[in-house]
Amino acid sequence: MTDWQEIALDGETHVKRITDVYQELGFEVRLEEVKPDEVEQRTKCFQERGEKIYRIYTRYKRRDGK
Repeated sequence: MTDWQEIALDGETHVKRITDVYQELGFEVRLEEVKPDEVEQRTKCFQERGEKIYRIYTRYKRRDGK
């Protein structure tokens, strides 16, 4: 996962907005679905709404296409 930086942990209702903003700024975006018991942060609100939880990673787009 070279050069990838974790920028957020959020529920699926906000993931699209975050992804769109970072892509508009010229970043690549990668999502990793996580289970509530895998994270120490508060996830009860996501669980109550039945939302999937994602780690969001970004990195600058590479000019060489790799």
